[in-house]
Amino acid sequence: MNHKKRIDPKQEMSGKEKNTVKMLLKGAIFSLLCIFILFSFIHAKGKYLEGDWVSYSVFRYITSIALNFDYVYFGTTGGVTRYDKFTQHWAPPFTTSDGLPDNWIKNIAYDPERDEIWADTYGGPAMYHPVFGEWSREYEFPRDLSRSDTSNLQLPDLFTDFGPTTAGSYWVMDSHLDRYPITNYLRGDFDELWVATWGLNAGLASLRHLRLKMLKFGLYDRDVKVILIDGDDIWFGGTGHLSPSSGITRYNRKKETWDYFSAEYVPFLSSHQVNVMEVDSQNIWMGTQRGLVRMRKKDSTWRSYTSFRGLPDNEITALESDGTYLWIGTEQGLAFYDLNADSLRAVKDPLLNNLYIFSVLADSYYVWVGTEIGVYTLDREKKTWHRFSTPDGLLNGQVRSIARWSDQKVSSGKDELWFGTDLGILGYSPVSDKRRVYDNRMNFPEVNVVRLVCDKKNVWVATKDGVWKLNRATDIWIKYTTEDGLLDNDVQDLALDGDHIWFGTPQGATRFFWNNPRLME
Repeated sequence: MNHKKRIDPKQEMSGKEKNTVKMLLKGAIFSLLCIFILFSFIHAKGKYLEGDWVSYSVFRYITSIALNFDYVYFGTTGGVTRYDKFTQHWAPPFTTSDGLPDNWIKNIAYDPERDEIWADTYGGPAMYHPVFGEWSREYEFPRDLSRSDTSNLQLPDLFTDFGPTTAGSYWVMDSHLDRYPITNYLRGDFDELWVATWGLNAGLASLRHLRLKMLKFGLYDRDVKVILIDGDDIWFGGTGHLSPSSGITRYNRKKETWDYFSAEYVPFLSSHQVNVMEVDSQNIWMGTQRGLVRMRKKDSTWRSYTSFRGLPDNEITALESDGTYLWIGTEQGLAFYDLNADSLRAVKDPLLNNLYIFSVLADSYYVWVGTEIGVYTLDREKKTWHRFSTPDGLLNGQVRSIARWSDQKVSSGKDELWFGTDLGILGYSPVSDKRRVYDNRMNFPEVNVVRLVCDKKNVWVATKDGVWKLNRATDIWIKYTTEDGLLDNDVQDLALDGDHIWFGTPQGATRFFWNNPRLME
């Protein structure tokens, strides 16, 4: 009679079985740990995807060219630009916001076997794979893959609509008769020739017809002190970072065109050293270091106003249009321009006499003025000025920026005024008299507030050390720096643009997709 051995489930396992189980458990734990570490790394690296941060700088100075099936890549002193050969449009550029080690590209190359783009920068080489949409730092740049060469330039004479533009293989002339050296060229798949210049951006030439078309792209000056959004047009202006600004940039998003304005070539544009900008239904206003400038939209004509026309000072520091008046802050006081009467007058009230005006905000009832010693308000009905202060004392110093959030364009019970000062951030409700205080000695860690703006959800604060975002519902602050995608931590201006926000820095402008549901911040 055969007896099968009965196995008691409570019976202890043998030593061999125990070791096997232990090894399986260790392996499972190790695998889970690896997966967790890998997930953490991917999550950290993949918090932002390509397109969340897009930066624009000066791309007119080109060092090298590379081609793949879809794009022409240009290595520039401001990053890598790419032109779609089939749609004939510029794609978003690559900069340090996308992971490049440095924006000055010494050389660029394409690896057809692996479908990879290589960039040799002053911060080291990097490689981009279109499938993954990421740049990775590498150890050595593959110079044998670089096709563009500056050692033996031999170009035919090429022509544009305004006449001859090249002299042999040395330079290209623009419509102002200024010359720009040719730094590189690369022949395409057919009869096209891609031309790189030092200062005039890229060009596309037809070798069959000997015609050259220059392709504008990017900012004319990298220093972006002010950004103005007017429908499809985005204006960028500045005063220059290490040297004076070279021009003003206008980008039309619908037409995908870039236009540049310089006082040297534009009649009645007295200065392109721009501190602030404002827009109304008929005009673009620019506050410069040499007075107020107006560009009339309907005919693109320019006009300038200086202290001879009534300004307290020619250094314009703030602008605000309320539909009837343009309020003008200067280093020596306040003025206003009557939009209907075409007249300019200085405010003579002794409270504002000779004060440095940082910011102006106008609504239906008051004009709020941030100065070097606090806030002053104009009661529009009583036509009287008075000093405005709060018990917390945050408005006793320099008030650099004033912003308002409201459900409507006129004041309502839900209105909030926000003040950016050298002592902190203050939120104030004029109707309820409630205050939200963020003192830099206690609960706001910045002392260099430059500007603030607010939307329905957030208050954005630009500082010299990055951007802070306050979620007004949760009262939580989040900081953004170059580690996230800024070109520079010195943020000089902010401009809300729907689900995006623009940041102006000394190194260029950055657009951030802040309301991307995937970020969930």
